[in-house]
Amino acid sequence: MRPWNLAEHAREIDFDVIFFLATMALLVLGTVMIFSSSYFISKELYGNGITMTRKHLFHVMMGTAAMAGFMSLDYRRLSARGLVMAALMGSALALVLCFVPFVSHSGGGSRRWIGFGPATFQASELAKMALILFMANYLSRKARFMGDFTQGPLPVLLVTALVCVLIFIEPDFGTAAAIGIWSVMMLFIAGMRVKHLAMLIAAVLPLGIAAMVLEPYRFARLKAFMNPWDDMLGIGYQIIQAMVGFANGRVFGSGLGEGSQKLFFLPAPHTDFIMAVVGEELGFAGVLLVAVLFGVWIWRGFCIAQATNDSFGHHLVLASVCLIGLQAVLNMGVALSVLPTTGIALPFFSYGGSPLLSTMCICGVILSVSRRARI
Repeated sequence: MRPWNLAEHAREIDFDVIFFLATMALLVLGTVMIFSSSYFISKELYGNGITMTRKHLFHVMMGTAAMAGFMSLDYRRLSARGLVMAALMGSALALVLCFVPFVSHSGGGSRRWIGFGPATFQASELAKMALILFMANYLSRKARFMGDFTQGPLPVLLVTALVCVLIFIEPDFGTAAAIGIWSVMMLFIAGMRVKHLAMLIAAVLPLGIAAMVLEPYRFARLKAFMNPWDDMLGIGYQIIQAMVGFANGRVFGSGLGEGSQKLFFLPAPHTDFIMAVVGEELGFAGVLLVAVLFGVWIWRGFCIAQATNDSFGHHLVLASVCLIGLQAVLNMGVALSVLPTTGIALPFFSYGGSPLLSTMCICGVILSVSRRARI
């Protein structure tokens, strides 16, 4: 009988196993926390504590199938300029439809969803995927022009600015800001000159400050971030309750399902502030575990990008990892009161079908690239 050879069997696996395992670990842990954080809200809204978990599991199955589909697809087909332009125009149309009656669906004071009947989709998630394709396609062709602002960064900035404006007026300032930061990150990594970066920041920063200060509710959020105790029962309430959740969790947490902040004390415990529930129920150890899993996910993504010798694949993975990683950092920063409240979902964790589906599609694309990379 021939001895079992680890190296030989490892070669039979044609995708990045560590990235895949990190993805599935985040997905499973996120599902567990969705069940815990949404149980009482689900009971209040639907009369059944597991209705929201059932919906989430349905989205998990759809997302897993989508990941498998994209993983089996040759990612190089996504580089076709016709497909990229169609994706951009389709996402722009979806963002415009958010303002069309009978097609758009509103919630929380903003119009971010489109759909027919019970089936809805968050248009900005479609825009994120389209921008990733556009960014990868453009940088793979124009990387050598990044030193020339007009021929290099400017076209990307114009396209991104249009998408950000459409998202901003929904209104969704957090997502628009995240996409803007991500686009500048990608351009700088691709070789944009430091002086162009400084000029861009100098031009955009006043607009960002104006957007924060001139809109009353955003300015109130900024003041609450600076000192939530000034309005403990108002705009500062959510920040304070998140702090209480982390404080209750201590090192190892109060126990899965045993948290008290989700009992209608902490607003949005199953979406934007689900990290506070993790902190309360799993403690510092749980927060560290989530951070480590995201760290491994990002690290392996960078390894995949570095290993591929195809420029489009390299930028495709890099753009994908930077966007998901940035969202994770921003969400955790908000939950930990390090950043002002922005309303950005935590990938794999926050309740919502559209973000999960788009994230799983992105993971499938990264795994597709990894099948043709050698690490």
